[in-house]
Amino acid sequence: MTAQAQRILELGLPCLRDHAIVLIDPEARIVGWYGGAEEIFGYREQEIVGCDTSTLFVAEDLQLGLDRHELEVARRDSFSHDDRWHVRADGIRIWVSGTVTAVREPSGELCGYIKILRDRTDLRMSTEHRQNQLEAVEAAMQRTSSYLQTLGHELRNPLAPIRNAAAILAASGKDERVQRLAQIIDNQVSVLERVTADLMDVSRLHHQKLELRPTEFDIRTLLEEAAAGMSEEASAHGLKLECVLPPQPLRLVADADRVRQAVSNLLTNAIKYTPSGGSIWVKATREVDDIVVRVQDTGIGIAPDALSRIFELFTQERRASELVPGGLGVGLAIVSQIAELHGGVAQARSSGIGKGSEFMIRLPCRLAPKADIA
Repeated sequence: MTAQAQRILELGLPCLRDHAIVLIDPEARIVGWYGGAEEIFGYREQEIVGCDTSTLFVAEDLQLGLDRHELEVARRDSFSHDDRWHVRADGIRIWVSGTVTAVREPSGELCGYIKILRDRTDLRMSTEHRQNQLEAVEAAMQRTSSYLQTLGHELRNPLAPIRNAAAILAASGKDERVQRLAQIIDNQVSVLERVTADLMDVSRLHHQKLELRPTEFDIRTLLEEAAAGMSEEASAHGLKLECVLPPQPLRLVADADRVRQAVSNLLTNAIKYTPSGGSIWVKATREVDDIVVRVQDTGIGIAPDALSRIFELFTQERRASELVPGGLGVGLAIVSQIAELHGGVAQARSSGIGKGSEFMIRLPCRLAPKADIA
């Protein structure tokens, strides 16, 4: 670092009012307090340096061990991202969006952590009061869903006769060409059946005609089972699939089958679009009254202009369609609809093409009463 850069850094850090920069040693003690840390949290440097990071966490998150969990995720994955309530010196809660980055010596030994936070209480408040969807988007989805329902029914009807005809054709002789044609027909019917099932799922989910069967369960078990079920496919693609979960139970009241379907869709996408040698992580944590599931990969990433529409029906990022042609673009739409049906939301993050992506499903710990009705 040049002398000029060092000088800019020295003078500039105290001017950062919107971001708190907290340095943490490997034992979770605060050793540095920079930027807007004092303004955001209300502690002077001499009051907080030497204290445990748990000082900044609310009581319910401490009971879940989330103060240590975010450091453990950063230690294992080099980086941790969380949005959660923190507490100021005066006891006032603030909604903070932050990251924790592990810092290592050239030898690989852990040196400590850098935690960068921003007070987004204003954003949290506005988010809690905003409408789930704009009226124009809702109207467009209504028209699309009605069309899909009709299309799904119309596609179903001819498939059985076509499959039966292919079976009769295959049984009518031993000509290899006839057998090959019959097999091609049967394979394409299977593709159409999968497409039809996806279309019907989207339609039912959008109209909330899909009956939820909520139970209470520890979502960690579901995620471990989902990852185990995909591990062989991931290995076949030369990928490392790992679960990074907190030690405490994450209790959720939801339709376990539908949550499993959403997670499986995200894992399937991650495996499809992550080149050999890459990694996929399945993470989960509790943020206030929500359970947040994250599927992160080192794959092809998402272009910034595609992020805002990635969960729209029939939307597929250009590089994804080039890598795996023929996709219908309904898998992520189903994930989004399952989340919304539970009163939650699906989100996506990516730093851009070639920089991997992270998909999140945010679900309330307990279903609202109206969500229990089919």
